[in-house]
Amino acid sequence: MHGQHEKKLGRDIILDYLREAGIEYAFGVPGTHEIPLIDGTTVEEYGVSYVPCLHENIALGAAMGYARMSGRPGAAIVHITPGTANIIGNLFNAYRSNIPLIVLCGQQHSELLVQEPILASDLVRTVDQYTKWSHEIRSVDEIPLVMQRALKELLVPPFRPVFVSVPWNFLMETPVRQEPARITRIAHASTGDPDGIAAAAAELARAERPVLLLGDGVGEVDAWPEIQRLADLLGSAVYSTNQASRMDYPNDLPHWQGELLPTQEGIHMQLGDFDTIFLIGVDSQAQVLVFRWENGPVLPAHLTQVVLHNDPWEIGKNHYAQVAVLGDIKRTLPALTDEIARHPDFDGPAAGARNGTIQQLSSARTAAFTASSEYFLASERPTKIPDYEVPLAIADVQRTLDKPITVINEDFAILAAVQQAIHYDAPDAYFCTSGGALGFSLPASIGISLALGSQRLVVNIVGDGSALFHTNSWWTTRKYDLPVLYLVLNNHEYKTLMTGLGAIEDLYDWHPANEPWYLRLGQPAQDFAAIAATFGIEGEVVADGRELRTAIARGFEVIAGGQPYVIDIKIDPSSAPAAPMVDVLLAEKPGVDRDLIQRLTAMGPP
Repeated sequence: MHGQHEKKLGRDIILDYLREAGIEYAFGVPGTHEIPLIDGTTVEEYGVSYVPCLHENIALGAAMGYARMSGRPGAAIVHITPGTANIIGNLFNAYRSNIPLIVLCGQQHSELLVQEPILASDLVRTVDQYTKWSHEIRSVDEIPLVMQRALKELLVPPFRPVFVSVPWNFLMETPVRQEPARITRIAHASTGDPDGIAAAAAELARAERPVLLLGDGVGEVDAWPEIQRLADLLGSAVYSTNQASRMDYPNDLPHWQGELLPTQEGIHMQLGDFDTIFLIGVDSQAQVLVFRWENGPVLPAHLTQVVLHNDPWEIGKNHYAQVAVLGDIKRTLPALTDEIARHPDFDGPAAGARNGTIQQLSSARTAAFTASSEYFLASERPTKIPDYEVPLAIADVQRTLDKPITVINEDFAILAAVQQAIHYDAPDAYFCTSGGALGFSLPASIGISLALGSQRLVVNIVGDGSALFHTNSWWTTRKYDLPVLYLVLNNHEYKTLMTGLGAIEDLYDWHPANEPWYLRLGQPAQDFAAIAATFGIEGEVVADGRELRTAIARGFEVIAGGQPYVIDIKIDPSSAPAAPMVDVLLAEKPGVDRDLIQRLTAMGPP
């Protein structure tokens, strides 16, 4: 313990600042250089607990999950060059998903660095493109300044990671100046410029076929009610960007058409009939795998673009915006919606007709998903389990639960069904990443469970290929008895890559020279329940569809009792009917190749 007049070491000052930012956990893999800092987490007055992991990318993913669900910055402690290199996948995911993290990296002794000692390198250069700010401390006296700057940056948009490299000798030295840990907090929720709001309202009021495209900036400020009011007023379809990290619109409302498809051609099919698009909080503007310059920009060129965002870099980034408004989304939308409603060019009856059409098609979509659920619940159903049955079974069990659920999704092949079938009560009841680097969900589940505690039931849906990245996450899960239900969809292949190959063959008329065995996991086959058992986690294997719902219900019972549970679900799509389509507007277009759309919908990261 430190007395009132005792001089604090560099490590004590770092922990003072973490506590001041409300950070409860620091996730990491121990290295010699970090021992003084980790030791500080054993001092109760700092209120920061160290959570050990078996790989730095797990630690970063856990910090990412904690930050998203706690509403506070996450913290990770990593070790010199290997540790820094190991975090890149999930650091990229956090950067692209606007998640605030501070990465504290132990560096070699400051007086030795010029001699290129073991494990040392230019750490800032390694991470710089995936951080909002990165810096290597040059003296112990810099620590208060650097920590205040780093945490200040984490508390103002855009919310992205920062990185601080700390030569380890500074952790045990004493700064000349001792002062309390204080962080500048910038009041940033400002309403957009009135003239810009009026101009945006005029464009949207005159639109004959408006459409809304939502990004994670909407979920970030919990703007569901404001978007719903705007969509109702305009009678407009609502899409989300591909691989959104949040649920940016309630999936049970009729205007919701799911995410944009991951190809230029697919997006043009979805948006081609509209005349005006309103991009709200959109960061991920080129989430496509296939693109040709001769076909124009990713969003159809004829669309009049209106943009609202709190980050000026994301406004007009890739295409000209007719009207652009900088401001807080939740504060600005009510004023903009009011302006549209009273604009003389706004055609209320036409908007009402659009609403009627959307409502009718939405009812058909609900009926299709209900029919699919009933098909799989019927006593005479097939024993084989298609992948999209899993979210349908979760949704059926969800209706019996006495707590809300939070879903972590890393099975991109069934992303549309996961987003449509399950009920979400808030934007952060769903978590994915916009980065698309695999291996995020098992690590994220650690931080998410620690952040949520017993308030919600946490379920992680993950493909077998993604799960194999970090099954050693289960070591930390068991160590802390984190109640997470892991559903591993085991099909012995990289399903999204197989789907992507099919789309490439269709779009480019290109075919592999030989059978793509490298996209299948094949032998040896994995039993994820058996793998979990080596970490002391209970689980089971389900290969018969008649047992799936019961197994999932049993899994929820286990986690409600405070323990993790793993279900290895043997996936076999043969003999199953096609999954219902979420984008009912696209489904209604004449001449649409539904098989191609289904394949595009199942495409994940390349």
